[in-house]
Amino acid sequence: MDLREEKNKLLLSELKSMEVIDISEGKRLGFIGDIIFDEDLTYIKSFVIPYQSGIFSVFKKREELEIKWEQIKVIGVDIMLVDLLNENANVD
Repeated sequence: MDLREEKNKLLLSELKSMEVIDISEGKRLGFIGDIIFDEDLTYIKSFVIPYQSGIFSVFKKREELEIKWEQIKVIGVDIMLVDLLNENANVD
């Protein structure tokens, strides 16, 4: 059975290979590194995008970007569109 045949089903491997793009700035944010669930593990609260390393990353502080579920606009085949300026999102 091919798990991808079922409608509205997404594998973790597919999710982690999606590039995340902020539609408010048209900026590439990176790829999903982690998923944060609620206390009861019943739903996804947010996704974590790790800091993208570069040539000078040794001198920079490592940071992660947390994307709240409410900030996600579209989950496509290979791209996730988010709106980091979404005022309705519960951003900490």
